[in-house]
Amino acid sequence: MNKKKMIITAIVVLAVIVLGIKGKGLLAKRKTQIANELLPSVEAVSVPVVKAIPGELKNTVSFLAQIQSDKSIKLSTKLAGYVQKVYVEESQKVKKGDLLVRIDALELRSNIEAVEATLESQKNDLALAKSIHARNVKLYRVGGLAKEKLDMSALTLKMKKSALVNTTQKITQLQHQLTYLSIRAPFDGEIDALILHEGDLAASGKPILSMSNGAKKLIFSYAPTKNVQIEKGQEVRLDSESIGSVKSIYTTSNNGLVSAEVLLSKTIDLPVGSSLNVDVLTKKAKGCIIPDNTILHKKEGTFVMVYQEDRFVPLKVNVEVQEGSRVLISTCPTEPIAQASEIKLIQLPAYSKVNLTGAVK
Repeated sequence: MNKKKMIITAIVVLAVIVLGIKGKGLLAKRKTQIANELLPSVEAVSVPVVKAIPGELKNTVSFLAQIQSDKSIKLSTKLAGYVQKVYVEESQKVKKGDLLVRIDALELRSNIEAVEATLESQKNDLALAKSIHARNVKLYRVGGLAKEKLDMSALTLKMKKSALVNTTQKITQLQHQLTYLSIRAPFDGEIDALILHEGDLAASGKPILSMSNGAKKLIFSYAPTKNVQIEKGQEVRLDSESIGSVKSIYTTSNNGLVSAEVLLSKTIDLPVGSSLNVDVLTKKAKGCIIPDNTILHKKEGTFVMVYQEDRFVPLKVNVEVQEGSRVLISTCPTEPIAQASEIKLIQLPAYSKVNLTGAVK
């Protein structure tokens, strides 16, 4: 009896499993049928339509740019000393060679005077050595002086001449060093900032002032991606007005960003260091232009709903450029295109009757 119950129980369990599997398959099949069924048709619907028009669109990318000096330097002295006189002011325009700052040269001039005194003494020694050598030559010729003493006087004369030459060269070097204490403008420009003032100690290599050539350049940074392709020659705009083009792309990065320089064609009346938003024209193309609210995005791609044979059908297109609310597509339809929300666009094929408004012809 127990064996019979076990057989019956096994048969019941097996039947339940088979029914479950079959029911699950029927449910999945029904879901597929429902998903593939068309939406119920509606009597009529009104939708505005537009026609694609030929034209050209430009794609721009915005960047934060900074105005910098085209050429700027910081001037310093090679010799340490106190700032004796500052001849310029900040924002003052200067010419190449103008004296900007003078460093106290008292110590250097004292050294020059000491060396010049040494030079005078050496000149006297040289004159005496010449006289002695000339006398020794005469004595040697008449046999009144040994050859060794004549050679010794000649050697002494040579050493005196060499010492005089070395001292003369040292004076020349010290006098040249005086020019290091007079800071002059290396080019035409204007003074940006005075770092040291009269009485300050100017150390060797420490900036005394900074200046620039007065010209400006525009620099912007960006992260290179597939969507941002910056190239030389691309137009740069400020408030929809062209102000120049991309001049160069720097080979070194700044904080992981690539920097590009703009060659300005118009003057920007902003001080150096100012920031502003610019637009770079990265792409322009010609083709068919339609409003952006005619585009339907599906997982299969991008579509527009065109009116053919009294109904709307999807047409796959490629979006090349978007500028504001206008889109340029590569596949150019000649039929009217529905203009509505994407929810409404995707439902249009289900309507049996559609009233068109707008650009019907």
